[in-house]
Amino acid sequence: MAKKIFIGLVLASVIAGMASAQEGGKWYNSYAPGIDSSNLLINAGIGWGILPYDMSLPPLSASIEYSGLKKIPLSFGAYYGIAMYDQKVAGTKWTGTMMGIGARAAWHFNFARNLDTYVGLNLGWMIYNQKQEYTILWPNEQKIENEYDLSSFYYAFNLGVRWFFIKNLGLYAEVGYSPISVASAGITLKF
Repeated sequence: MAKKIFIGLVLASVIAGMASAQEGGKWYNSYAPGIDSSNLLINAGIGWGILPYDMSLPPLSASIEYSGLKKIPLSFGAYYGIAMYDQKVAGTKWTGTMMGIGARAAWHFNFARNLDTYVGLNLGWMIYNQKQEYTILWPNEQKIENEYDLSSFYYAFNLGVRWFFIKNLGLYAEVGYSPISVASAGITLKF
């Protein structure tokens, strides 16, 4: 189901981008009409976690994007995100760290002045560490600790919007599936 929704969003974005490109014969590589052209964006934000645990460090993410293509509304770059959690249930304590490192690409389409809307795809590597602590009371009290290290390939997709309230500074918000959060918001710096 999620794959069908994602494919539908990508196709709608591509069609919308092509339609807007046909109207004026160009697209605003600045990521928003009315702002001078730029090639580099840096995003930093905080998110909402995907696990039902208490977050000791809420999801934090940073990304950098390059938009050097003048006739195609496409950007590409890198992503890093980290989150930590802990939970105690019935005498067992879990603590863990999730970290995602990867590449990202986004297709941009503009509907309003100083507003950048996009659909994005991330591909990368997820690193996951979890520690479990509990106590066995019988036959004699004994504390047990287990640690798990896992890593795997991940894919993620999102819908996003950026609003530039001054030339080189804006706010962003994204929703969708990612390795550490379901939504995030923060600031965007433009160079």
